[in-house]
Amino acid sequence: MREVPVGEPGVALLADLGVVPGTPVTLLQFSSAFCAPCRATRVTCGRVAAELAGVRHVEVDAESHLDAVRALGVWRTPTVFLVDANGRIAARITGAPRREQLLTAIEPLLTREARA
Repeated sequence: MREVPVGEPGVALLADLGVVPGTPVTLLQFSSAFCAPCRATRVTCGRVAAELAGVRHVEVDAESHLDAVRALGVWRTPTVFLVDANGRIAARITGAPRREQLLTAIEPLLTREARA
């Protein structure tokens, strides 16, 4: 996992993809239909979101959202963006993340939200 500055894609773009403003952490996953690692990522992200209060998982079909794919620089699937409560992309994970990777990336965002 590595943090990649993506810029401010805009609240409207993220909202169109299903990101709800104010949600402490959204795991925004870009997938494609015949991608086996995407299925594993869906399970991992879904479980983490179910375990942690304030974390939501949203899966997006990359082929159906090509404008967003281009705007966010998605080059392969799965790609997971961690979006904070302010709608800012805090981190990006390309490839199937391990549960520990997600937890490590999420923890500071939840801590920051608790301090706010």
